[in-house]
Amino acid sequence: MDEKQSRKDTETAGWLDADGNFTQRLQEQRERPDWPWYHTLYPDLDPVRDKTKFTVLNYRLIDDLFARVALKDIPAVQLILRIILKMPDLRVISVKVQELLENGVNRSLWLDALAEDDTGRRFNVEVQNGKEGFSPRRMRHHASMMDATLLEKGGDWQKLPDTYVIFIIDKDYPGSGLPLYEYEVLPRGHDVKMDFGLHFLVVNGEWRGEDALGWLMADMHEPNPMKMHYPVLARRCLDLKTDDKEVVQMCDAVQKLVDESVDESKEGIAINLLKEKAAPELVSRATGLSMARVLELQAGLQEEADGTK
Repeated sequence: MDEKQSRKDTETAGWLDADGNFTQRLQEQRERPDWPWYHTLYPDLDPVRDKTKFTVLNYRLIDDLFARVALKDIPAVQLILRIILKMPDLRVISVKVQELLENGVNRSLWLDALAEDDTGRRFNVEVQNGKEGFSPRRMRHHASMMDATLLEKGGDWQKLPDTYVIFIIDKDYPGSGLPLYEYEVLPRGHDVKMDFGLHFLVVNGEWRGEDALGWLMADMHEPNPMKMHYPVLARRCLDLKTDDKEVVQMCDAVQKLVDESVDESKEGIAINLLKEKAAPELVSRATGLSMARVLELQAGLQEEADGTK
């Protein structure tokens, strides 16, 4: 679909709800810009009384915890890959989220999303909100673990598929202001090139250009589905925020994050969850800490954030 047409279709919002209710709600919000957007979906929502639902409604795709659930959707992952890689014909045939790549001796690895297209290429999409989660050597580790699982014993090296490690980060940590940073193995001191089939990409989440990638990054930072540019992502986020069964998935995602952090203290786990914008109730339930202690930790994080402004 043409980029401008895709954006235009999103603004009409008629694709969201066949019975027209959502279009009517969207019009109500446009007429009342001072009205909190979530009241368009839940007019009686009380942020204090309904803390868990309020937290889920304010999740964004750039929030790792929310992304882990949202990226279970093949059309959503396919759209993201087509835009980042500029491959409009790429066709994703499978997506696995929270895929565990085990190493019997050294460190194993959880992948946010591992996709495969119809040519056999593999794509690891990682969403990182915070500089501590982004590291070039971490990307190298992801690539090595992917390769280790792609070739059977005695297999032909030539059958290794092209692999792409894609980190979507919330800010421009490389620091050059580019929308996308691409890295491949290049010759040094000669001009003989070799095809290693390995690609590293870092997406600048701060990019807001009037192009497909700029609209995608805007969507990933937008909690309100009604303001998103891409219907596929808006529909996915709307489902996750309005379907009670999907909220249960968010609770499961919290528990998985706890399972990954078995070597950390309960408070350390709680802090990590709060950084991912998990509701205090979910954090308390997942870690066993009292609600009072979770709220203290949350207040401490807020003080830290205020102190860095």
